[in-house]
Amino acid sequence: MKSILVVLFVTFTSFGSVYSQDVEKMDGTYVGYEDGVYVFTDNDGYKAEFTNITNDVSQEYNLTDTKYIGKQFIISFTVDTEMDEDDEDIQVSTIVGLVMPE
Repeated sequence: MKSILVVLFVTFTSFGSVYSQDVEKMDGTYVGYEDGVYVFTDNDGYKAEFTNITNDVSQEYNLTDTKYIGKQFIISFTVDTEMDEDDEDIQVSTIVGLVMPE
């Protein structure tokens, strides 16, 4: 019985850590989809690159379509640290929300 409780505790704890990521926001102009990366710039000209996008967002906005280039968005995103093939830490940004202001 204790082992079942331990497994359940570990399972629910790991789910909590996935969903407790900090979501950041930025205003940006969509530049395009280049080499598998979604590229935006902010008002200061800072270039932000996002390697992932959630299914919900990609169904609402197909950013591979050129009709969104030059459009302004409010981007909600998370940043994770992953290991690359050289065992070095890299930052991976994922778009989790997009709003096109009117």
